[in-house]
Amino acid sequence: MSSRTFQVQKGHFYAVGVGPGNADLLTLRAVNVIKNSQVIICPKSAASRSSLALKIIRDFVSDQEIIEHVYPMQRSEKDVRESWLRASDIIAGHCLQNKTVTQVTLGDPHVYSTCAYILPIIEETLGADKIHIIPGITALQAAAANFIQPLTTQEDRLTLMAGSDMANVEKALGTCETLVLYKAGKKLGELFDLLKKYNLEQNARVVFNAEMHGKEKIYIGLEKALEDQSGYLACVIVHIGRRKWG
Repeated sequence: MSSRTFQVQKGHFYAVGVGPGNADLLTLRAVNVIKNSQVIICPKSAASRSSLALKIIRDFVSDQEIIEHVYPMQRSEKDVRESWLRASDIIAGHCLQNKTVTQVTLGDPHVYSTCAYILPIIEETLGADKIHIIPGITALQAAAANFIQPLTTQEDRLTLMAGSDMANVEKALGTCETLVLYKAGKKLGELFDLLKKYNLEQNARVVFNAEMHGKEKIYIGLEKALEDQSGYLACVIVHIGRRKWG
């Protein structure tokens, strides 16, 4: 379906990826949906004063109802699930009133996003035909765009995973040519020790806060990034090698 024929419909829910941090990376479809929504759900963490996703879309907001919903950033399934259920109730309630409802999310709705948790819950109420996924540019793509070296060529394998468990990271090093790690900001020291074991520490590329104005930090080689305290939003790209052709 082309962007010319894509219709924003009342009573429908849209999970909209708004990219990693800069408004000019929103797709035309994402902007169209945001502008034509009546209710916009903007996720934020309990520690944040405002929603980062809302900051990204601010120029496209006029008279839409904005709801900043807190998603706990913690390893408590009970607390997190309660937050998903509350968000799902809000979304379903507005949709059943025949309103167009959007939840914006950093990156892409299907890649480590807040939307990913609520979609199955909403489907039970609205049905799949009233749910739409609007893809967004991921932090992986934005981070990789800072470097000349491609992520993959020919038969190369690309692995994306959380960088929180070094045992799993070590296993992944032997199963792909390029490894991309999210959520690695607090684990850079452990990651450096692991990559040094395989002489890969200089093959790592680190981007903190990709595309976020005034906050983005870019490093070639993991050692240079170790002292940076730029936070949770760190994307690490490890170039392990290239797969032989044929």
